[in-house]
Amino acid sequence: MNLRIHHWLSVVLLSFSATAGPKVTQHDAIPVLLRRCVMCHGQDAREGGLDLRTKSAMLKGGAFVSGKPAESKIIQRIVSRECPPDKNISMAGIERMGAIELKTLRDWISVGAPEVRQTLKPVKLKPEARKHWAFQPPKRPTIPTIAIPQPKIRNPIDVFLLRKLAIQKLGYSPEASKHTLLRRVTYDLTGLPPTSSEMVAFEKDTSATAYEKVVDRLLASPAYGVRWGRHWLDLAGYSDSEGKRSADMVRDYAWKYRDYVINSFNTDKPYNDFLMEQIAGDELVDYSDPEAIDENVIEKLVATGFLRMAPDGTSANPVNRVEDRIEVIGDELQILAGGVMGLTMECARCHDHKYDPISQRDYYSFAAIFKASYDEYNWLTPQPFKNQWAGSTRRHLPVALPEERKPIEAYNAELEEELAPLEKTFTSAKGNERKELKKKIDELKAKKKTMPLIRALWDRGESSPTYVNLRGNLGSPGALVVPALPRVFSEESFQPAKVMGKNKTGNRLALARWITKPDHPLTSRVWANRIWKHHFGQGIVASLDNFGKLGSAPTHPELLDWLAIELVENKWSTKHLHRLICASTAYRQSSLNSKNTAMKDPDNVWLSRMRMRRLDAEELHDGLLAISGRLNTRLGGKPDDVQVRERGYVTGKPGEGGWRRSVYIRQRRIHMMTLLETFDLPAMNPNCVTRINSTVVQQPLFLLHDKVIYDLSRKLASEIQKEAKTIEAATRLAYRKIVNRPPSEKELVEMTESIQELERQFVAAKEAGQRNKALSVVCHALFNSAAFLYVD
Repeated sequence: MNLRIHHWLSVVLLSFSATAGPKVTQHDAIPVLLRRCVMCHGQDAREGGLDLRTKSAMLKGGAFVSGKPAESKIIQRIVSRECPPDKNISMAGIERMGAIELKTLRDWISVGAPEVRQTLKPVKLKPEARKHWAFQPPKRPTIPTIAIPQPKIRNPIDVFLLRKLAIQKLGYSPEASKHTLLRRVTYDLTGLPPTSSEMVAFEKDTSATAYEKVVDRLLASPAYGVRWGRHWLDLAGYSDSEGKRSADMVRDYAWKYRDYVINSFNTDKPYNDFLMEQIAGDELVDYSDPEAIDENVIEKLVATGFLRMAPDGTSANPVNRVEDRIEVIGDELQILAGGVMGLTMECARCHDHKYDPISQRDYYSFAAIFKASYDEYNWLTPQPFKNQWAGSTRRHLPVALPEERKPIEAYNAELEEELAPLEKTFTSAKGNERKELKKKIDELKAKKKTMPLIRALWDRGESSPTYVNLRGNLGSPGALVVPALPRVFSEESFQPAKVMGKNKTGNRLALARWITKPDHPLTSRVWANRIWKHHFGQGIVASLDNFGKLGSAPTHPELLDWLAIELVENKWSTKHLHRLICASTAYRQSSLNSKNTAMKDPDNVWLSRMRMRRLDAEELHDGLLAISGRLNTRLGGKPDDVQVRERGYVTGKPGEGGWRRSVYIRQRRIHMMTLLETFDLPAMNPNCVTRINSTVVQQPLFLLHDKVIYDLSRKLASEIQKEAKTIEAATRLAYRKIVNRPPSEKELVEMTESIQELERQFVAAKEAGQRNKALSVVCHALFNSAAFLYVD
């Protein structure tokens, strides 16, 4: 009954011209054929030379007799169950046609297979639809004048914040100490603690620019790209595995995208270029000629891995149905729209958005922009199948192409065809002929091996038509739509961009250029807001991925616009915003919460103090290793594997130089490192916009009882013992290394007494290495302390 209702609605809800047309048209029949037939008879696979995507192609192939469904081969084969063959059911998304679908096809053929031109009524936006602040281009605000002593104001950020604070009869908290400030900015920009030598240098530098020099040093450090690249990888949903299935197949070459991101942050790649390459890198370069492939071409292709990070289990037939593919596409659209533009477009997938002026037609028009790369009816699997059959949607490509979205062994059909007879002849050849053949074979094999293996998205130059799925139901096709931007932003016809190379639509490149327009209402605001969040703990707009009407209102709208304009006018430099934010007096405040601020600004909305925060999972992991001298700082390359121990305990595998930073350890969804998972490393389903900061009993218990942390404590104690000859000196050094400050007099006395007492106990127990063991306990205690776990 429901299917009948869906069919009725699919006809009734289409907006045709006033003239009544046929009851069943190609807009009813073609969607059925797309869902059930084109896997074997479509763009790539054409079993029996038959293409069922259009009426003209069907007539050319003799698929049906107009007006006579009973005499039509297509109907006969479906009814006899000859097509699809039983052996192909569930392969590559193939499923049998249902009774209602078959009736639709019969009805269409019986009335002469009419084709009508669909005339859609224009989507009318309410006059106030575009008045929402986030849908208006940002404008540089006038910096207000306020009667505040100049030392409190270091740049316009302080002016905007202090003006709001003054309204609340509040001001900034006192400036944080040098030790606190150094620890804060070092963790924020690099995800690592300051070293003892860095602390000493900052303590001794009494110049007026001492702090600014620290900021510049940190931004120039390779560790900066690792830290801020990790923030972006959260947004992108980065994972080294496919997810969706218990097998959780490994993505062997996803790490190249990870390295692209980290390198981009380290080189301060302009944010507009960074986005352009990730959205449409394949359309920025010509990769058709293997001889012309260079590092620039490879980089642009690797960048498109951004659109390949959502969970994708479609490598296995049981979860390679059209519905499964739609989920992958929906996840990728959500990652892009929410993470980059702050739009909740997924809310319009089944119906018009309830709050924002985004219609269901807008959603599917937006999805159509990606159709030449992500086509649910001509799908390219993320992992290789062996012994492919013709209808599997896998095809071999020229070696210069980025492996049809799949990170598999490079394969060149032409080379293989050329090699096969040469190798066969070589076995019986003799003398000079054999030498010449071997030379030719070696040249061909060398050419074959030179192609890099990457995971990328690429445009195939054509796609299936896109229909609105009424209520999100594939069985209820609505209006036929074409690529277009949401009408709230543009009512102009969508024009593809001119691309590099052939057989590309230019749709994603046109989208990328629109998104990176200097006056785009969302792009620069969303990125500036995200940078602010990672420095202050909360965005100016708290809902990072929702700048719509239901999202949080900006606490400081003029400041947000000022930051967005600063970003754009300074060549989209992310590091420029870091320097502005870190230089501000607001960032240098202490986290002191006085009675006055607790009463007037309890949630710190107006930034009357700095927010204290706990180290995130990676900072904790990497910090423990760095402090204990077991961190291998090697950048890039294949991810280090994990080892799964008893009871599911997962750790990274150390190399000769120790463990690498957590971003370089394999990020597999079913084998997340126990330490990272315990401290809220998110599962990417599909991505993570804002991390949850939980406080659960497993966290202190893990730090207290984990053997690896015990071992790191002992390693650190040994290093301290080499440098410090007295208990007092060892205590001071332990504090400086772990909590990045000297101990207070009270802490020094208490800790010294504790070490002495521990030594006495170890002597009484007749245990060797009493000093080392006592220091190990102290280091372990400091690793468990709030002074280490929280950044002030």
